[in-house]
Amino acid sequence: MSAGPTPPPDPSTLGPGAAPAALEVKKRIVVVGADDALNKQLTAAAEARGLFCEVTTAYEEIKAAWNKPDTKLLGVVADMGSLAPEWWPALVTMHAAPGAPQLLKLDAPGVAVPGDTIERARWPLQQPFFESIRQNAGRPQVILCDSTLFSTGMLQASLNQASLPHVPLENAVGLAEALSSPENSLWGVVAGAKGPKIVAVSWRGALHEAELMAAKVRQGVPNARFLAVLTAGPLHLAQLAIRRGQPASLPRELVEMAPTLLEQKPIIDPTEKGRVLLVENNQLYMVQLAMSLMADGFEVAATTKPEEAFALAEQDQFYVALVGAAIAFAKHTGLELAQKLREIDPDLRLILMVDRFPPEAALKGVSQAVEFGLDDCLLKPAEPARVRVAIQRALERRKVLLENQRLLTELAVSNDKLGQLNGFQQKFFATVAHDVKNPLTAIRGYAELMGWKVKEPEILKCVGHIQTSAKTLEGLVSDLVDFAAIESGKLRVNLGPCNLQQVVEEVRSRIEVVANQRKQWFIVECPKDLPVLLGDGLRLGQVIQNLCTNAVQYTPEGGKVTLSVEVSGPQLTVSVRDTGIGISKEDLPRVFQRFFQTEAAQKMRRAGFGLGLKIAQEIVKTHGGAMGVESEVGKGSRFFFTVPVPETPPVEGAAQAPAGAVALGGPATPAPRPVTKAPAPVTTRTPLPAPLQPAPVAPGKGPATPPPAGLPNLGTPMPAFTPPPRPITVSPPTAPPASPPPVKAPPKPRPFGLAPDEEG
Repeated sequence: MSAGPTPPPDPSTLGPGAAPAALEVKKRIVVVGADDALNKQLTAAAEARGLFCEVTTAYEEIKAAWNKPDTKLLGVVADMGSLAPEWWPALVTMHAAPGAPQLLKLDAPGVAVPGDTIERARWPLQQPFFESIRQNAGRPQVILCDSTLFSTGMLQASLNQASLPHVPLENAVGLAEALSSPENSLWGVVAGAKGPKIVAVSWRGALHEAELMAAKVRQGVPNARFLAVLTAGPLHLAQLAIRRGQPASLPRELVEMAPTLLEQKPIIDPTEKGRVLLVENNQLYMVQLAMSLMADGFEVAATTKPEEAFALAEQDQFYVALVGAAIAFAKHTGLELAQKLREIDPDLRLILMVDRFPPEAALKGVSQAVEFGLDDCLLKPAEPARVRVAIQRALERRKVLLENQRLLTELAVSNDKLGQLNGFQQKFFATVAHDVKNPLTAIRGYAELMGWKVKEPEILKCVGHIQTSAKTLEGLVSDLVDFAAIESGKLRVNLGPCNLQQVVEEVRSRIEVVANQRKQWFIVECPKDLPVLLGDGLRLGQVIQNLCTNAVQYTPEGGKVTLSVEVSGPQLTVSVRDTGIGISKEDLPRVFQRFFQTEAAQKMRRAGFGLGLKIAQEIVKTHGGAMGVESEVGKGSRFFFTVPVPETPPVEGAAQAPAGAVALGGPATPAPRPVTKAPAPVTTRTPLPAPLQPAPVAPGKGPATPPPAGLPNLGTPMPAFTPPPRPITVSPPTAPPASPPPVKAPPKPRPFGLAPDEEG
């Protein structure tokens, strides 16, 4: 045990504390202790319930932590395993002031704390308990027991069976005078001059109140010994003390339950079988039923008085209430008792017991129980086994309901944290998009200006690196811009008449340059007369370019990439097939998730966030289409998307979908279907360079001059079509192949493995 950093001051010097604010936003607890491991464990348990945990080891800081703006202090937890023993009396005195928060003590095994003078024993009593009484026969011994143990006579019978005569008292009024009076014949009547002096007292109060009573008795009888026989476990005792606003104790091994205790929320004690409130007007049947349930390990509070049952339900927390139908002239009927108890504790499970005769009354009681929604209805006198089954079912139902409440609370806390994280993420992306893109534009502009004026080859090479790096960074920033727009539901898609054949040709002119550099076959299969679509040509080009660039990047030299467009009925399908590394079955369902990259792709790709496919999927969904993938490791992949073909060709300037923000959505990804070839496709094959040649000329078009070498920008939408720039001289490779390698047949596709559509 380690003492605290500073000793507590004299309790007599403490003044009253200010009351904490009544209406606060954030709930919190204060932990007083020097055990870092326990403090972390308690902090994690508090955060799981949405509570803030503040740790301190300085006595002077405790009262200062009571009042903080915009917070509500639930209580103070004192770890007596890491504090000096004299801390506890000082803390108790501090928290006795008006307006002080709840105080919870964490007990450590084998650590004596001043003020804890009552020995505790759990029912049923074991032989060491009786031996300790005999060993202290020369001292007056007071046994405080549960009221149900006393009223049923179970404690008295246990003492008599152990040959320990005693005096039973229904309350502790006058106990100190009875023990200290020399003329009192209390002991002589029971045990004579030499026998143990034992008093058994029925006690309904909390242990803290018992400690105060024992201290008062010891003023007149210093050697008096006090014992408490309890049917309640440590967690139940702590709950009872907190509900009464008194200092509570809890074993250190149950530290994770401290936040729930201080919130005064329902909690399940794993060490107890169940708490039963028994209300029965027949005294004999009540005693028999209580003894049977306690013998089975249940905690039972039994009474014949409805008003006393209401008081017990308000002061304590029970799991199940067994309510017997009252006699005809009683103030409350059995159903009225059950309804009142449910109003006091909504989590209390209720079982109604009705008399068997007359049958009409029994049938009426059963129907009322069903109508009111009680857990069960029993006919008196019920067999103990039948009662146990009914209680066990009610306990299981209560456990499920409380577990659901706990999970919903944790889910709400997690959703709140996730919402905060998403808000920060969106703000971060928006900030990056704005604050990085502007200076990046200036960097690219000055680099281009330097490229025009600089003549030295070495410096010109460095300028080229600046331009390439700036272009790569611009692509990353553009991905973030699009992703931030998708997350906020503001992705700009301008729908209008779209010539997809022109879009494909523009993408081809960019991709074939990179394919030539990597010595790959790049094949475009597109029908001559494609229908005019209702779409955004820039965005659709962005999608096609992304798929083609990925295919080129993840396909080795000598491989083949095929871009094809097919029309089948009301849909148009664009697919990109490659002979690259492929995707595993485990990764297929995740390829369209944001920030996802397969392990093999991460090793091959130089830069990227893993947002390209996610952005492409969302763009396709805004066009009313869907996206899918089929792949096999080592044989290649096929990414495709479908868009609807309008029944009537769209007209420029006609009433179309509004430009700007378009709600994300679209139909589910289509099921696999047979591929129907469009009539008369025009196939363009790009042969391997020997040396590099200009791209093949499409019918009716001039020669296509490739743009500067380098990967295309994946995240930025393609600019509008402009005349080709001035020709760029490309040096032939030193050792070109004599002839292109034979073209292998594309791999047989595996069954479609469509990734599930994700909402942005």
